[in-house]
Order: sequence, then C-alpha cells, then structure tokens
Amino acid sequence: MSWLLGGIYCGVLWLVFAKLKLIRLSLPIAIVAGSIGPSLIIALLFCAQYFHPLTYNAIAFEQVVPIAAGVNQRGRVIEVAVKPNVPVKAGEVLFRVDPVPYENTIRQLTAALEQANQSEKVAEASVELANASLDQATSSLELAKKTRDREQKLMDENAGSQQSLDTAINGYNQAAASAIQASTSLSQANLAVSSAAAQIVQTQTQLDTANYQLEQTTVVAPTDGYVVNLQLREGMMVGAVSGPVLSFVLENSDDNRGVVVASFNQKNYLRIKPGQYAEVALHSHPGEIFTGRVLNTIDVTGAGQLTASGILPTILSSGKPSAFAVRIKLDEADSVRLPGGTQALAAVYTEDIQIAGLPVMFVIRAQSWLRYLM
Repeated sequence: MSWLLGGIYCGVLWLVFAKLKLIRLSLPIAIVAGSIGPSLIIALLFCAQYFHPLTYNAIAFEQVVPIAAGVNQRGRVIEVAVKPNVPVKAGEVLFRVDPVPYENTIRQLTAALEQANQSEKVAEASVELANASLDQATSSLELAKKTRDREQKLMDENAGSQQSLDTAINGYNQAAASAIQASTSLSQANLAVSSAAAQIVQTQTQLDTANYQLEQTTVVAPTDGYVVNLQLREGMMVGAVSGPVLSFVLENSDDNRGVVVASFNQKNYLRIKPGQYAEVALHSHPGEIFTGRVLNTIDVTGAGQLTASGILPTILSSGKPSAFAVRIKLDEADSVRLPGGTQALAAVYTEDIQIAGLPVMFVIRAQSWLRYLM
C-alpha cells in the first residue's frame, strides 16, 4: 500500500512540476514536497492500521452437536433412518437401537412390581390380623389383671385360697406374655408393610428407568438441521462407551445466521466495539465485499485460562501474543450462502480518523479481486 501511495504522490508531482508545469520547481519547494508528502503517507498508513484494524484470519462457524445413543448398555443398530446432508426437522428419527433387551427388562420389572404390590397387600392384611390379636390379648390381659386383683383382695380378707390366687397370677402372666407377643407381631407386620412399600418404590423407579432407556433406543434430531459424514451402519454396536456416532449440524438461528468470527491483534482489539461498521471479503465470493456490524467481542482466549490441577504453572505467557475474536454479522445474512469453515478477510472501521479507513477499504477490495487468481 505504501508503494502505491508513493507512486500516486510521485505521479502528482510529475504532473504539477514537469508535465503541466503549474508551479516552478525550486529548492525550497522540492524540500517541502519531498518531506511533507512522505510524512502524510506514513501518518495515513499508521492511522489506517491502528484505528481501522484489518485481519486475514476470519472464518464462518457452524454449531455441531455430537449425537450418541443414550442407552446404558451396548446395543445393535437396527435402522439408520437419516440421510447425509438432507435437512431434517426436530424430533425426526435419526437411527434406532435394538429395543428387545429393554422390552424384556420392562416385562420383568412389571412382574416384579405386581409381586411387590401383592406383598404389600399381604403385609397390610397381616397388620389387620396383628391388630385384632393385640386387641384380644389386651382384653385378656385386663381380665386376668382384674381376676388377680380380686383373688388377692379375697386372700387379704382370708376369704380366698392360695391355689386360686396362684392360678390368677399365672393367668395374668400368660396374658401379659400374649400381649407382648401380639405387640411384637404388630410391629413386625408394620415393618413388612414399610418394606413392601419401599420395594414398590424401588421397583417403580427401576421400571421408569427401563422405560426411559427404551425411549433412548430411538434417537431423534435435537433440532432442525442435517447430518454430515454419516458413517453409522445397521449392525454396528453403540452405547455409553462408544461415544458420539453422528455429527449433527444445527440450523442457524436468527442471531447466528450470517456471522463471521474474525481474530484481531491485541494492539487495536480494544478499539473495536459492538455496532461498528465492518466489511468482509469471503474467499468463496471473490470480487465481492459484504458489509456488516460488529455483533460482540470475545474478551478471553485460551491463553488466559488456568486449568485446575495440583501442578503450578511454569510460565504465564507464550512468546506469540494471542489474538481476540470478534463476531461480525453480515447485513445480507438471510441471502448469502455461508458454509461452515468459509475463510475471509475482515476489517472494522472505528469512529476515529475515518479518512484513514480509505487505504483499508482499498486493500480489502484488492485482496477480494485477487481471489479470482488464488
């Protein structure tokens, strides 16, 4: 760019002093012309590269979701319903895993749940029987107590016999033992009911989990989009340990459609603010310049992150300064075709010394036209 501006300036001097002879060349004029011109060119180029940053590192990204089977054990793929690079809607089937093992588990747990319900009913009936036995034992104990007290009173009045008193005391002791036994039986019956209820909850939870796992055998699209690099085939084993088996590209939302991410140097990154005017030259569209606005800036890079570990960091910075990302949304976001991975040049024009943006505009347009040859 400096050679071009210098050539233009020299051409102007030639026209003024040699060709048209508008001004008579003298030593003072030559000194002024030879010093002011280069100084202005240097100042213009400095302001251009500082106040209006240009980057050759810009790229369009797509949101990709790794798709894995959510089953908790390995299963065989019985159907691959999706086609590669064909748009699908949210909820459409991508592939299916053999559901037979999970259906068998559901049948087993359903039978176990029914058995647990029956066990609870039996335990509840045992509680009712134990309550009746306890009531009977309590009544017998009260009667035995009254008989013992009556015989004791007669004995104290010398109107009874020792044998009758001993028989009453023995009857009371037997009734007390029966009451204790009935109370213990009631406690055991209540514990049986609690155990049966807990077994029902546990079995129901296992059944719910089994139903969920059965649902996971049918893998559906999480949202609108399409599958790329489809290598999944029927008969393959998938499961928790197999990891993702599909790459699902999400359909861009309005906020992410037509967005290019550009990396800028640290020296002028802080001058970039949301809403500033930007220009993008896509490699896939040579000779075209797309206008846009700065959507937002990403004020962090991997170099600014420390991983939690038991090891102290040995260095805090690398030799090469890291660049910061800026998201630029194109004005023609709804009409331009922007495949993920498309590379581009991007320039952001700040509000400072706007005339210095002219060289940057020339450079980005020249580079865009050169893409016809590169």
